[in-house]
Amino acid sequence: MDSLVSCSRCVFPISFRWEVNVTTSIARGRNVLNFPRDYSRNCLLRSDNTIYMLEMSSGRVYKSAILTSSKNDEDRFIYSGWKRFVKENRLSYKDKVIFYARNGDNRLEVQIIRRPISFGIPD
Repeated sequence: MDSLVSCSRCVFPISFRWEVNVTTSIARGRNVLNFPRDYSRNCLLRSDNTIYMLEMSSGRVYKSAILTSSKNDEDRFIYSGWKRFVKENRLSYKDKVIFYARNGDNRLEVQIIRRPISFGIPD
């Protein structure tokens, strides 16, 4: 069982993380980044309207407005900051992006794992 961190904002496993596999649509900058409901429900305050993503290898920080679905207030996502992140980091189909929420605030550490090069060998 994971240890739990308790703070004024949330209670969640220290290693709370999620992964996004880059699709062709994401690589072309045509998607939003949806937050998992557990993250939205337990770690973001309803009043949080900005998120900061720290890309771990470069140290660059990406700021983005947090948007909320009109259908369910636990469905939260980002658009402009995610689009910029995808473009500046040149995400490609089959890359993997891992998000780490370490301290329950509106900051995420982000790791990019590049797809393996296949040298023309089919997957």
